[in-house]
Amino acid sequence: MGQRDHNVDDKSVSERMGKAAEGNLQKREYRAAIDLYEKLIERHPGDDSFVLALAWAYHDGGFMDKAIDYFEKLLEKELQRKIFTGFAFDELVRIFKRDGHYDRLVVICERAMVSQPGDYALMGDLGEAYLKTGGIEKAVAVFRKMTDMEPEDAMAYCRLGNALAALESFGEAEAAYEQATAIEPTMAGAYYSRLSEVYRRAGHYDRAIRALDRCIRENTSEPVYHLLFGDIMVEKGDTAAALIAYERAVKLKSDFTGAYYNRLGNTLVRFSHHEKAVTAFQKAITAEPDNPFYILYLAGAHTALGQEDLARQAMEKSEALRK
Repeated sequence: MGQRDHNVDDKSVSERMGKAAEGNLQKREYRAAIDLYEKLIERHPGDDSFVLALAWAYHDGGFMDKAIDYFEKLLEKELQRKIFTGFAFDELVRIFKRDGHYDRLVVICERAMVSQPGDYALMGDLGEAYLKTGGIEKAVAVFRKMTDMEPEDAMAYCRLGNALAALESFGEAEAAYEQATAIEPTMAGAYYSRLSEVYRRAGHYDRAIRALDRCIRENTSEPVYHLLFGDIMVEKGDTAAALIAYERAVKLKSDFTGAYYNRLGNTLVRFSHHEKAVTAFQKAITAEPDNPFYILYLAGAHTALGQEDLARQAMEKSEALRK
């Protein structure tokens, strides 16, 4: 048999192995697929497509450490190429974000930036990773550079504003958001609700409320801002103000009365205001008496209050409606 025939046979064997591995993946037989891809890599050590397939087989099979190892091997090669394809990088970014490995995300983003210093999307990933790991000043520097590079990118100003808020440079943070809304005036409500959430998470409730006031002024017919306002009031412990905010939302969109009061009830439960939650769930049930889930949540609030008879009655009613 000549060399050409041997190469044809070798290619045919590899193709059969590859199809068998794909079939194993479809049947979720990950170990069998992994074994085949490892053999294919031995047969074709320079073919990164098999390495990528192996990484995905490990990933889908739940062997995350091994998957990351192979994605990182591919990333090493990507970083050495003149043209940065970023396939492995993108997967590692997704995995590290999903699993909360922001320290590892910082490392790969910094390395990628060395080889691609002007990559705008990479800067965004790096800035967000810095924020998550406490590198706030580094995040501010990255986002400032982004606004310099793309002065018409409203989201870059929002990101900068978030970083400045984390640095407690509140005036600068709000100026960054003003710039974002100047670029996209129709997005003012959406942008300021983002800022409000940043402030809420940091416990700056008064600033969060002022940002929501801006949202409400920008769009007086949008109930969601009143709901968010009410949620903050619950978190602050002012349940009376929360109820007023929710009532305003109900007036704006009465078809959602049940859903809104159910949301209020669950928010009250989350902060252990169980008696107030009972009242909210009762309002939701009044609006939608045949909704079994509202009654189920009411049962939970009664249970939290030690009102076992009322809880049992609600549970029985909920179960009857679900039959």
